[in-house]
Amino acid sequence: MANAIDVMNTNLVTAHPGEPVALVCRTMTECNVGAVLLVENESLVGIFTERDLLNNVIAPGLNPKSVSVGSVATANPKVVKPTQSITECVKILREQGFRHLPVVEEGKPVGIITTQDFLHFTPDENEQVGDAFKRSQQTDEEGFDPYEYLGSGGVGLPRC
Repeated sequence: MANAIDVMNTNLVTAHPGEPVALVCRTMTECNVGAVLLVENESLVGIFTERDLLNNVIAPGLNPKSVSVGSVATANPKVVKPTQSITECVKILREQGFRHLPVVEEGKPVGIITTQDFLHFTPDENEQVGDAFKRSQQTDEEGFDPYEYLGSGGVGLPRC
């Protein structure tokens, strides 16, 4: 079964919590990302997302040039380890309504998983399932379950 390390992006965009929101937003635009990891002393202390910008800066009428990103970001975000299964990651994203999930090792950010990462990963998984199904038909293997092959509900597939 695939783990977080298999889909995470390791090209991290980070900022210090004391940086102004305007500067962080400029970086987000230049790097074409929807979230920035806030790092202090090499440890993850928060995440600043487009939702944080909308809900915590724009809606209340704060000045993005003068407010620090750390004061409006999500502190102590939910994180996963590189070894956590894709199924667990999808469950967290779905149940919590997140679009970004930091991956940490010993408190240090090593990657980030976004809902978009699964769009790139899922075709590969689907191809593996198809290949396994074809093999099962050739060997008369009974009871082939694609959901079981992917691991407890499949990659990104909703459970009913």
